[in-house]
Amino acid sequence: MKTNKLLFAAIALMALVACSSDDKDDIEQRVPVRLTYNNVDAAETRAATNLNSGTFDTGENVMVRISNTGANAWTDYTFTTGDAGAMSAPDPAPYYPAGSQNIDIVAYYPATAGETFTVAADQRADADYKASDLMFASVTNQAKQAEAVNLSFAHKMAKLCVNVSTGQGVTSINSVSILNVLPTVSFDHATGEVGSASGDAIRIAVSNNGAAVIPAQTINGGLLIIVTDKGTATYSVSNKDFAAGNKYTLNITVNLREVGATTAITDWVTNETSLGDADINLMMTATTPAGLEVVDLGHPGGVMWANMNVGAESETDCGDYFAWGATVPFYQEGYSQEIPCTHWIDGKTGYNWASYPFMQSGRSDDYHITKYTFADMQTSGIWYSGTTFIGDGKTSFADYDYIDDAARANWGGGWRTPTHTEWTWLRENCNWTWMEDYKGTGVNGMLGRSKIAGYTDNTIFLPAAGEWSSNSLNNVGTRGSYWSSSIDELHSDSRYALDIGIDNERITWGTASRDFGFSVRPVIE
Repeated sequence: MKTNKLLFAAIALMALVACSSDDKDDIEQRVPVRLTYNNVDAAETRAATNLNSGTFDTGENVMVRISNTGANAWTDYTFTTGDAGAMSAPDPAPYYPAGSQNIDIVAYYPATAGETFTVAADQRADADYKASDLMFASVTNQAKQAEAVNLSFAHKMAKLCVNVSTGQGVTSINSVSILNVLPTVSFDHATGEVGSASGDAIRIAVSNNGAAVIPAQTINGGLLIIVTDKGTATYSVSNKDFAAGNKYTLNITVNLREVGATTAITDWVTNETSLGDADINLMMTATTPAGLEVVDLGHPGGVMWANMNVGAESETDCGDYFAWGATVPFYQEGYSQEIPCTHWIDGKTGYNWASYPFMQSGRSDDYHITKYTFADMQTSGIWYSGTTFIGDGKTSFADYDYIDDAARANWGGGWRTPTHTEWTWLRENCNWTWMEDYKGTGVNGMLGRSKIAGYTDNTIFLPAAGEWSSNSLNNVGTRGSYWSSSIDELHSDSRYALDIGIDNERITWGTASRDFGFSVRPVIE
């Protein structure tokens, strides 16, 4: 296997000057072994991305072990790196044996590596990164010679380079850590063999735009945790193998509610194929807002309501707007109607079928919805190049374990969008009053007070947040529209979902096109 190398020359010096009149070198005399290394890449940079990729820094220690070939009786020597590829030998220096006896040479870095080797839990500093980068080289059955003997060092760990940048709504990246790392391996000083990764899983702190090294292993689940000024994001993998000698590069952009990652693998091993690029959309770790309260209105099944909308910071904040089944808003943070509609995100053009996540590109009809469709739907037209379409029969977020539920995706835990039945219960078991300038905030909406005995002091406020249709936000202050978790099974096709609407006269059921942008008011049990 061809490797990216740190090259060292084990130079057999010419024989000591013989005590003869012709003053000829004699290679049979005791010859000290000196080590130098070639400066493969002088253009080194900081941040642990190129450390140990071509050269050692001055003053690094490398352990060299020498034994008569086959004897397996090693003598250890610590060499120290210097300027311009020089390596200074210890005192006393190692010597080739007299006569024709050949030798085995092994070397490893760091020189302090023991029979068990554990990577550092904090590799943000260069010294801690380098102390974790276990490398090994060997030459067997080496005859005494005056020419250089090159040692090719191989990395025994896997390397993860992490580049995280801020995206929409995020100002700063505060910290980055690698998760679920088994940190320890056994290490054979004679053969360089390392055992399987072991020990309790740890979190390794890494510099942003830097790197860390870990033992070869398979990680399933969380790989990165990224702390930003707006919350914490996680990046997960499914049974991902990290092989020794390979370098894995993760380029991640963190947005306010979504992480987009382009993941590529660049191998240290030149004859292995890169996995290439893949776009991966990840939700930030769901976090509930600071002002969130749970409102118990006396539901017999223990269902309780949030006091605010998803994306809101208070009960009177309108919050964000979601197409049915979308977990992020389509507009940039801070959007207002005064800003032109060039502020859509991720290629969205508004709340329309072209932007909807479950509509085939370029289509807007029922038979080209790709998720949450009636099971008996079949088309006489074209479905994906003429194949017959049979719906998935899924009509609620619960059918896909809430992965498309904006409440669960943004707040986590047991939060979810209410069902049709739960909205019906709320509408029928509260007394509703239209409120102008609720609590002096300038916000209009409906206030519901529980009718259930023992809960009549408990209230819930639904702001008249309006709704998005195409590229217009309409009816703010006069109407509010709130999604349920179900599509409208009584409608003629599956492009429609059930919602609850409020205005200054009533709170009532409705049905709306799934591409509209409505509010989400979560519940929890």
